[in-house]
Amino acid sequence: MIKMSSGTFNWGIIGTGGIANAFCDDISRLSNHRVSAVLSRSIENAKKFATDRKDCNPYDNNIAFVNDEKIDAVYVATPNTLHCQQSILAIQSKKPVLCEKPFAMNYDEAFSMISASKQYSTTLLDGMWMRYLPHIKILKRLLSEEKIGNIESVYACHGQNLRCYPNPRLWTKNLGGGSLLDLGIYVISFSHMILGKPEKIFAESVFTEKNVDAKTSMIFQYANGAIANLSCSMYDTQPNRAVIAGTKGFIEIDPTFYAPTSMKLCTNEGEISIYKNEYEGHGLREQAIEMEYCVKNNLNESSNMLHRESLEVIEIMDKVRTEIGLSFK
Repeated sequence: MIKMSSGTFNWGIIGTGGIANAFCDDISRLSNHRVSAVLSRSIENAKKFATDRKDCNPYDNNIAFVNDEKIDAVYVATPNTLHCQQSILAIQSKKPVLCEKPFAMNYDEAFSMISASKQYSTTLLDGMWMRYLPHIKILKRLLSEEKIGNIESVYACHGQNLRCYPNPRLWTKNLGGGSLLDLGIYVISFSHMILGKPEKIFAESVFTEKNVDAKTSMIFQYANGAIANLSCSMYDTQPNRAVIAGTKGFIEIDPTFYAPTSMKLCTNEGEISIYKNEYEGHGLREQAIEMEYCVKNNLNESSNMLHRESLEVIEIMDKVRTEIGLSFK
């Protein structure tokens, strides 16, 4: 059983980049969550990150960080290639882990992380934060109630013009860069949530000069006849919306589909139901709330995204990479 340090849920953050700051800003809206420690390769960066956060201990030593007794859970927010190593290190110290997307670089890494969490009886959550959001829970309810009938197709795109964004993790091969791992994970996880594992995968990419995919288009075919049409890009801004079409109508999720947003349900009879977005904040805190719940209830995984689902999503990602000829070896 995990011993809570106090009534406050204390986070240890690995990484000091943009997503780490966004996560900390969003959990500041929660009265009982705080950041108590941060780990960076540079003690200067750790100290700078800790400055704006009360009683936050900066570290540049991995072992000292994971042995900090105040930490109730660790948020891994580092480049993709470090997710597996850092997650397992924390798990081995009995620290629950929320690992930023993509969960791992490949199936073998994801399997190792999940195996470690079971071996050490420690909570491990996939940081695909979309899966914890209110509008996604509404969407899943509408689909389970068959409001649009049998699902025939899914469309989702995620494109941002990042040509002038210099962050090396996006453009560098040995950091796991490319649009598929950074942006495509959202559309693939979304389609998997709705249709599961595809039977056939077709994909094409345009590559950068540094041999990571700049943009990728995918078509997934499923055993029941359904099709998913998916795309991601670091070269152009796309609508960033999603549509699920069925035999009785369709559901359209407004931009940005993977963040808190509104959506509408349209039936074949012309009836329209609007689901407004009344959420405040980025949306990253919902996974933090789920982590607290899992830790307090001694759960190894979240029902919002089971370990089996994480493995299947990464397996799909591996197959897409094979299809487009993208290797990180």
